[in-house]
Amino acid sequence: MIASASAILCASGLVLTIALPGTGAAGEDDWSAASVQRLSSTGSPIPAGAALEALGAVSAEATGARQTFVNRTDAAVQFPFAGAQPLTDGFGPRSYPVAGFHDAQDFAAPAGTIVQAIADGEVIETGETTDGCGYGVLLSHEIDELEITSRYCHMQTDSNDLAEGDLVSVGDTVGTVGATGIAFGAHLHFVLTVDGEAVDPMPFLSEYNRKTRP
Repeated sequence: MIASASAILCASGLVLTIALPGTGAAGEDDWSAASVQRLSSTGSPIPAGAALEALGAVSAEATGARQTFVNRTDAAVQFPFAGAQPLTDGFGPRSYPVAGFHDAQDFAAPAGTIVQAIADGEVIETGETTDGCGYGVLLSHEIDELEITSRYCHMQTDSNDLAEGDLVSVGDTVGTVGATGIAFGAHLHFVLTVDGEAVDPMPFLSEYNRKTRP
């Protein structure tokens, strides 16, 4: 059971996801449920009305498509997916749909997509959680003399056979994308900490995915 040390939300938190059409970069409707994931990591009570508020689909301009990334599969540090996946909610403060701080990066990967370890490491926790993460895995790593943890949430139940203390290598499967826990639509909620502090995963992974190539 994964503890709540890096909890996605407190007892009074709530996931807000409603798949309604939004407007993409080209002005077309985007009906992707995974593209409208919203997760509050604050402990503030959320009014019932806010939980039912319709959310427009998220899109970002990146060569005419939703923002994504390039993973170099020969690097010692990689993204949690071998291939590019659309990005939805990013790391940082937000005022909509609920004011708070989102301490993760969400990836709008289809259900069943393989999720991989970002680096060599050790399994700290794995299994069902009590904090909204659903079926998740927490890994520890040492990267560039930094103490790193990576957490993978909302994966499909029993999508790995890992146990606490197992060693994993970069690129090893840690699960598959699902919608377990407090989530209404398949996506990966990915949390990265550096020396105990949550950081924006994208700049970190981009830098080390580039600099750790052979």
